[in-house]
Amino acid sequence: MASAIAWPVALAFFLVLAALELRAGSSLVSWRDILVFPSQPTTLAQAILETVRAPRLIAAVLTGAALAVAGSVLQSVLRNPLAAPDILSVTNGAQLFLVMSTLLLPVAMPPLIATSAGGLTGAIACLILAGGFRAPAGRLALAGVAISLCFSALSSAIVLLADERSSGLLLWSSGILDQTGWGKVLTTAPVIIMCAVTLVLLARQLDLLGLGEQTSASLGMTRAVTLISLACAVLLCGCAVTLAGPVGFIGLAVPNMLRALGLARHHRHLPLSMLWGANMLVLADVITQTLASGGTTVPTGVTVACLGAPIMLFLLRAAKIGGERRIGLPAGTTRPPLFRVLVALAVAAFISATAGLAAGNSLSLSMSEIVINLDLRLPRLLVALGCGALLAAAGSVIQAVTRNPLCGPETLGITQGAAFCSLLALLSGLLPATLPFQLVTLAGALAVILSLNVLAPKQGPEKFVLAGVAIAASIAAASTIVVVEARLQTAQALSWLVGSTHARGYDDVFMLMPWVVGLLVIGTLYARHLDTFLLGDEKARSLGLMTGNAGRYAMVYAAGAVAVAVSSIGAISFIGLLAPHAARLLTGPRHTKSLPVAMAIGAVALALADTVGRSIIAPLELPAGIVTAIIGAPAFTVLLRKTHNDHLRRPTVRRLRRSNDIEPKTAARKRP
Repeated sequence: MASAIAWPVALAFFLVLAALELRAGSSLVSWRDILVFPSQPTTLAQAILETVRAPRLIAAVLTGAALAVAGSVLQSVLRNPLAAPDILSVTNGAQLFLVMSTLLLPVAMPPLIATSAGGLTGAIACLILAGGFRAPAGRLALAGVAISLCFSALSSAIVLLADERSSGLLLWSSGILDQTGWGKVLTTAPVIIMCAVTLVLLARQLDLLGLGEQTSASLGMTRAVTLISLACAVLLCGCAVTLAGPVGFIGLAVPNMLRALGLARHHRHLPLSMLWGANMLVLADVITQTLASGGTTVPTGVTVACLGAPIMLFLLRAAKIGGERRIGLPAGTTRPPLFRVLVALAVAAFISATAGLAAGNSLSLSMSEIVINLDLRLPRLLVALGCGALLAAAGSVIQAVTRNPLCGPETLGITQGAAFCSLLALLSGLLPATLPFQLVTLAGALAVILSLNVLAPKQGPEKFVLAGVAIAASIAAASTIVVVEARLQTAQALSWLVGSTHARGYDDVFMLMPWVVGLLVIGTLYARHLDTFLLGDEKARSLGLMTGNAGRYAMVYAAGAVAVAVSSIGAISFIGLLAPHAARLLTGPRHTKSLPVAMAIGAVALALADTVGRSIIAPLELPAGIVTAIIGAPAFTVLLRKTHNDHLRRPTVRRLRRSNDIEPKTAARKRP
């Protein structure tokens, strides 16, 4: 029944959207021109339709169909409802390789080869770091998010080094369907058709994958079918990125919506995915061109992200991933003495301060040279130290309240929300390093926390983090619209969105440091109350702590710390996520020790990242946020695998204790 309705509705919807797509974006094309278009009259409208409008329509159809089919195949092969080209970093890998081919190589590779190679690299990296084909759904998705952040940081670094071409690349990297003729369409269309036909012919074998690995193998399913299907999915993603740049959410949303309607058999599911994927992207493009005015070019991928985030939130509520468990906060097995930790941090702080003052466009080897450059480098060093400490404090509080070490200001979208509102503040004429600017940034961070409380599923830690990722993607799309619409200088806007201490002076230091001191003192004084959250809501209430109100106050504190940091240097990734975990491994879970150590680690890490960024390719400069993302993404995947392995080991220990394979705790206590 659902199939009988889905086909005519999809076809009728497609015809209407195709007509709207041909008409949208051009006041010189009328409805009459569209009706007589097949007869090819010799008019200006005919020329526009042939060279601009029709190629754009076909590109949207091919891109949407390719992404939807690729998502369907990835979800079937990996048996994972969250498997999609953008979630598994396939599109980000394709984007990175095409940017590298265009800007770094002396002779650019053919776009389809570059995007296919990049998509394959992203998929392999994600699968390896997540634990293989049968990795849990939430862990596979989070590994893909980390790899995507790393690839995006590398792409941003390359774009910033090619400043004169950064504007066009920023638009393309957000997903843009503008076509200049039929060249890309004629190159990619045969590949998309070939892959789609191959997958439809493999529909029966893909159905067998849903029966489980052992059952499908007993029915004749071979590894070759899996590899061919994955190769076709990667080629489809490469074609889509070649045509329109990286476009997200279609490969996630369309296959899941069709399965929710009961259309699971692949001989129906794949053709309908193609049709509805095309419809979704054409609809987004019609909306984009309708909203765009005054000749402004708005990427269609931005509209897709804004529409796709609510769909992902809905899928997360329905998907059976993550279970009902909480991920515990590991304290580490063997911890060094606290004195050694403090000495090591003091040495690291001295090294980072010395390097920050000595390194830059040129290396200062004498004290006189350091003094000469002091006015340029000391403010940057102090801003980096203060913001790193604030981000680490915010991450520690967030992880304590949620009891989830995968949570951080960047994975929950708090950093992105603050950065978006800071862009709005800049457009409104507010100056950085002023109180009104900081308050507007704080409003963005608080808005994201409120959205998480209302929209994010609470059943599992992976779901909660992925909800934050969806909100962050939507906010990032809105930030792109702000940059494009306001015609901001692309390089400067991109540096702000990834986080940089460039051109910071003593005014920024004087505005930042009172907040840093105040927030750090408050965090240190109330650190012991954070320990109560680790006991769980029931035990915490039995000790007299109202976890509901305390959690709200703690999240407001975290939002304030993130907002102050973002208002000073922009959006920095991974410091607030990884510094608290490193501190717990060194000092244990007690926040009276781990919180100050996390602040110190965050301060030193960001200062070193800033020094590396402005020294490694001097006189050019990489923003500190790019350096932290490149280093932090692999560290996050290690953390992801460790927390999962710790969870798997705990039931085994309990079983051993019940079977008396190890001595009970009471017996161990009686030993001298």
